Amino acid sequence: MKHLFTAIIAMAVSASSFAQTAATYRNPIIDTSLPDPTVIRADDGYFYLYATENIRNTPIYRSADLTDWKFVGTAFNDQSRPKWNPKGNLWAPDINKIDRKYVLYYSKSEWGGEWTCGIGVATADRPEGPFTDHGSLFISKEIGVQNSIDPFFISDGGHNYLFWGSFRGIYGIELTADGLAVKPGAEKQRVAGTFMEGTYIHKRGGYYYLFGSAGTCCEGEKSTYRVTVGRSKNLFGPYVDKQGRPLTENHFEVVLHRSKDVVGPGHNSEIVTDDEGHDWMLYHGFKASDPDAGRVVYMDRVEWLDGWPVMKGEEPSNISPAPQFGAIHLADPTVFFDNGTYYLYGTTPVADTGFWTYTSKNLKHWSGPAGADDGFALRGHTYGTKGFWAPQVFKRGDKYLMAYTANEQLAIAEADSPLGPFMQKQPVMLPAAVREIDPFVFFDDNGKAYLYHVRLTNGNRIFVAELNDDLSSVKEETARECISAKPGTWEDTQNVEWTVCEGPTVVKIGKTYYMFYSCNDFRNIDYAVGVATAKSPLGPWKKQKKPVISRHNIGHNGTGHGDLFRDAHGEWQYVFHFHDTDSRVSPRRTGLVSLRQKGKTFEVVPGSFRIVER
Repeated sequence: MKHLFTAIIAMAVSASSFAQTAATYRNPIIDTSLPDPTVIRADDGYFYLYATENIRNTPIYRSADLTDWKFVGTAFNDQSRPKWNPKGNLWAPDINKIDRKYVLYYSKSEWGGEWTCGIGVATADRPEGPFTDHGSLFISKEIGVQNSIDPFFISDGGHNYLFWGSFRGIYGIELTADGLAVKPGAEKQRVAGTFMEGTYIHKRGGYYYLFGSAGTCCEGEKSTYRVTVGRSKNLFGPYVDKQGRPLTENHFEVVLHRSKDVVGPGHNSEIVTDDEGHDWMLYHGFKASDPDAGRVVYMDRVEWLDGWPVMKGEEPSNISPAPQFGAIHLADPTVFFDNGTYYLYGTTPVADTGFWTYTSKNLKHWSGPAGADDGFALRGHTYGTKGFWAPQVFKRGDKYLMAYTANEQLAIAEADSPLGPFMQKQPVMLPAAVREIDPFVFFDDNGKAYLYHVRLTNGNRIFVAELNDDLSSVKEETARECISAKPGTWEDTQNVEWTVCEGPTVVKIGKTYYMFYSCNDFRNIDYAVGVATAKSPLGPWKKQKKPVISRHNIGHNGTGHGDLFRDAHGEWQYVFHFHDTDSRVSPRRTGLVSLRQKGKTFEVVPGSFRIVER
């Protein structure tokens, strides 16, 4: 009823005075001519939109929630603007992240130049640029495809591909690993007929969905543009409509038609999924009331019915419930409290990049990513090229240190601030003879440092070893196994051959050492947190029979791999991750729960669970 009531009130407000709310939004979401939009959620958590250059040099807009957008600049300026095909304009960009670069594919074309047009590529370190042009990938007469515009990039099965075309057939071809060139020897393949342009391929479940736009794009109130779709079990087809007829023979399904208020809706962006698991599509269209204003930006929700995309009424909406954003998606989270500020780190949804950090004064309201390196506390100048997982931050003397996983090995980096940048003088891992993950450094009362970690040997097993004074290596002769998962218990509910016990956190209270740990694969709904106790940091460890934190007392699946810490009031808190939705594991969300001691163990404070949000 809340959404309905808000919508009724909003409909009584004029378009000129309508204000976006957390509950609803009004179309168009950007009332400026920005044809052929493409959207990416960047590493800083913001969405960036790029469009055909009605604003010269490829306009860029930014938003935190897909509804409120601000102009932040252009991808190029008159000096950096692509020089090839000098009479051509910059059309239909497609933005992507490949390795550590933002890669922008674009069309360079003029009206009628169907054999001189082509597709170029540019890169930047940041989503707002500046972008450096790398020239054309190909032009129409070179590739043998008339009207080679409207690029779309997709990475699939470890390979990169580009799809393109406009009313002369839709084609795809493999690119190099960096995405900056056609792979030598690659041959183009045709995937659709001559009815469409504006290619976008969305992978969902066991299908690839080929979206496009049919009709005339750019004739104002006479435009006949509409969004189409077909699907296939394979990236290169065959794509078919609901009756099984091929798109190569110009069959298709229509997803979105014009309405009385919007003419020529089409050339949609990538589908964006919000924090509630709902899918959203941005596209351009003409306002029927003012077609001379150009192609402005609209957005509507995409639902899925019997394996096909559906948009309500098959036409643009006026006022709708808004996408929901704000949840923080960090797996394997850890919280470090320093000088009145909480710092939150964890495995990011882009785990091959580094570690973000968020900050809070009260554990309720978080801001960020706030790391010193464009939101990252650690990125570059350290050991590792992939799999940046499970960080831990601690202070020693006047330096802040981060222990972390990369390349399934452990490393420690240093910074002058909890915000980083955490770096190493020489990129180096802690010496190890086996694969290791999930470090936790613990200092005992006598000043000795211990490294709790997981060794990947006949399962994920938690080990401990004493660290040398400079923290550069362990005393391997002190290493011993602490805990492994016990089959037939809550620690192994799927009876797997490779059992999982991971994510150790250790504290000492009085004379007792407490280890928090997680068992089951993180994708298992029964992933949960247990507690074990010992009289020595080297063990032996005695487990509590039941988990302390699980889906049964939290109400979410996959609860685990976190960190225990005291808040500013001295109360125990445990930060952990859980599954994104009941049906989808990733990107995992971050949660907090209050704990209290009960004898030799801990229990959850009833009603204390909360989702960590900005």
